[in-house]
Amino acid sequence: MQSRTYAVGRSRVQLIFGDISHATTEVIVSSDDTLLSMGGGVSMAIRRAGGGSIVADAAKLAPARVGDVVVSTAGSLPAKYVLHAITLGDVDAELPMDLIVRQTTHRAMQLLPLLGCTSVAFPAIGAGVARIPYEVVASQMATVLVDTLLDDPTAYRVELWLRSASDRIEPHAFFAFFEAFAARLMGVAATVASDVVTLQPPGASPTPTDAQQTAEAERHQRVYEMLRHLDARRSQLEARLLAALTATDHHADRLVPQLRGHLEDVAQLRSTYAAELAALSQQPDAGQPDSVFVSSTYVDLSDHRKRVRSVIDQLRLRFVGMEEFTATEHAPVNLIRQKVVESHIYCGILGMRYGSIDQGTGFSMTELEYRQAIASGKRICMFVMSDDAPITPTMVERDPDAYGRLIAFKQRVLQSHVCALFTDPQDLATRVEAALRPHA
Repeated sequence: MQSRTYAVGRSRVQLIFGDISHATTEVIVSSDDTLLSMGGGVSMAIRRAGGGSIVADAAKLAPARVGDVVVSTAGSLPAKYVLHAITLGDVDAELPMDLIVRQTTHRAMQLLPLLGCTSVAFPAIGAGVARIPYEVVASQMATVLVDTLLDDPTAYRVELWLRSASDRIEPHAFFAFFEAFAARLMGVAATVASDVVTLQPPGASPTPTDAQQTAEAERHQRVYEMLRHLDARRSQLEARLLAALTATDHHADRLVPQLRGHLEDVAQLRSTYAAELAALSQQPDAGQPDSVFVSSTYVDLSDHRKRVRSVIDQLRLRFVGMEEFTATEHAPVNLIRQKVVESHIYCGILGMRYGSIDQGTGFSMTELEYRQAIASGKRICMFVMSDDAPITPTMVERDPDAYGRLIAFKQRVLQSHVCALFTDPQDLATRVEAALRPHA
């Protein structure tokens, strides 16, 4: 079982890859439809483990509304309650997926003190039958859970269970998304100690040592506070929108477009503050001399990266890449961008996989690194795997949408740069050496 633990305020959030029916928390959350049928995915697993009495009890409360969280008994499970997060129904097509995830997560957390419970196990809400992308789930659950727990005086034990059998996202990728979005959407700081990642407000970071750092810290704090305020306002408006969409009176019909307009205004304002937050992490210098940032997907090109790193070392240049990132197994978006900006040369390697996607931009981490190199004016050396290269099935992108994005990315790169084509790790190493030797 693979897991990672986060300290948030007085609470602990643990991300676990496994079967949620094995959780020992007081409360288990299930994704379900408006009829509370528990007919597929996570809800079916909970039903099988807890028995039919859960369904019988939940059926008394049907129909529910999308965005609702309904409480039932837990059958033979060790938990006291099952919370049914409603993610499928008649109005779900009218609602953004991120709204559904935010609202159900928020309502489940609100119910804990009312039920007298301090421990809860969540699934990746809506990532199963509702087909909400894992990246959306990771970003929005991270935002709600961190925002809820940062200032709460109660110590909660929160578990987020992810299906280990799913090939839609790897553990390290979900951890990276969770941390990246907590930092990028809220401005919290992440530090690592004794295998626990602590997520905390920016004011909890080390004391600034000069006037410029003091000013930047104050600005960061103001942006952070405004983002939290806007999130609270967004949550209120979304709750009213969910109620209006299922109401039958004419007043509700007039209220829906008004609420949508307010939400658009909040979203625009929030994006402005998020941009300010991103600007705070920018490094103005041109990069450390002789440093080379190596960008690629990892699992399929690990041998290629080793050969490239060996070449960079032999040329007495400084290698910069994901292998060097110590704070997390795979770097969050802000750290990636910072490392690209700090480097002198960008070395991009494109294989047959697109890589983990950052939902905020819709780009993979690899494409984000490339775009940051372009924006930062770096010297760029691109290497693209040849059609004649020997490959194995695990080296090829399996998701059709991601594969389409990969092809578009490659075409953009091939049109914009003189690229070297490579076949195998040694061939790549030879071509990288030829490109970098003038800078050694």
